Amino acid sequence: MSILKKPFFLAMTAFIMILSYCCVSYAAKNAGAYWSGFDSQDGSDPDISSGYVVVDAADARNSNLIFDGIGPFKGNGPSFSDPDVEFYEELGEDESQAGMEKPRSSDEWSEITVEAGATLSKLSEIHKVTIDDIMKANELADQHKLREGQTLFIPKSSDFVPDTLDHVKKLKADALTRLKKAEPVKIKEYTIKNGDTLWNVANAFDLDVNSLFGCNKLSDSDILKVGSVIRIPNQDGIFVTVKSGQTIAGLAKQYGIFAEAIVSANEMKKDTALVKGKEIFLPGAKMGVPSETSGTKRTVAGNVKEKVTAKRGFGWPVVGKISSSYGWRRDPVRGGRDFHTGLDIRAPRGRPIVAAAAGRVVHSGWMGGYGRTIVISHPGGTTTLYGHASKLLVRAGANVKRGQRIALVGSTGRSTGNHLHFEIRQKGTPMNPLKFIR
Repeated sequence: MSILKKPFFLAMTAFIMILSYCCVSYAAKNAGAYWSGFDSQDGSDPDISSGYVVVDAADARNSNLIFDGIGPFKGNGPSFSDPDVEFYEELGEDESQAGMEKPRSSDEWSEITVEAGATLSKLSEIHKVTIDDIMKANELADQHKLREGQTLFIPKSSDFVPDTLDHVKKLKADALTRLKKAEPVKIKEYTIKNGDTLWNVANAFDLDVNSLFGCNKLSDSDILKVGSVIRIPNQDGIFVTVKSGQTIAGLAKQYGIFAEAIVSANEMKKDTALVKGKEIFLPGAKMGVPSETSGTKRTVAGNVKEKVTAKRGFGWPVVGKISSSYGWRRDPVRGGRDFHTGLDIRAPRGRPIVAAAAGRVVHSGWMGGYGRTIVISHPGGTTTLYGHASKLLVRAGANVKRGQRIALVGSTGRSTGNHLHFEIRQKGTPMNPLKFIR
């Protein structure tokens, strides 16, 4: 009897599964919904001609994916067979259509993100518009100065250049308006619990880790005493103590932010005179910004660099090309300054990232705009950070050797393409990695 029961049980199980699938499929089609895994290269499915797609988004947790619209396509609405319904996948390093990613578009222009190796000549050929039209529509002064990650709006034809330019100008004006505003700063206190690190606390409050460094006096960023209290601001930024002769305008220039934002965050008047010795909050500012006059770091002793370089040289964390250096860089949207606290090293997705030096992993997980991130603590209060990884290979608490694989290159968090964001910090203050790497 047992021999007969097993095939019967398997047959009944298969029948129930098929029946369930048919019922779900029939119900879904009547509702206009379809399941799709997008397994084919172009995302097509012969069984899908209209309706909406139900996508398994389990892996979208803690990612930078944006769904612009999901909903039923009814009546004369678009279908997956329409030529205007387009799907885009991430382009590889060696693919020729650099810059073809189009997150959003309109009838008059296409919005693209400049990929590695893209040129206006290539974009002109791909989109069948002139270089001059692209430059006019985006207010570009030099056709040879495209930046990876830069947003461009490509007019569909010469007739749409004026409207595209109006759109670009409006976006820039809106961005400037937002950057000149800041919420009044509010501070809450957080009591350190067992297992907390500054890195996971920053992630829990959706803050850049620079903000926690810049709002608290920490002797060792890796050791947080259980029961101690740190300040948590309601927005990214840092506190500075006013020095003699400093002004709002001077601080804004030094830290690459707007004076209007400082006034707004601190609820003061534009012509308010700063008081020496008082704290002031600088919204959006970061630690490690070079002094306006001396060119030295604010909080780093003069002999730190020499001491660390001599005794603990760091190796390259990944094989690739530097796409963005440490220091000031121009923001492609607002045209203002932005302080970049590390190196961006461009490399294909999945390339191994290795530890730049031996140490202990103090953070392994998601961390705000850095995406999937590894932080390693080294002797002497030095830490290295490896951001935007696609996969993490070591856990917090692990001891790693120099050159050991710790993660794989990706584009998680606030990122425009596959690369490694690499930082070296001395007691929380970012340093120029190129001065430490051997």
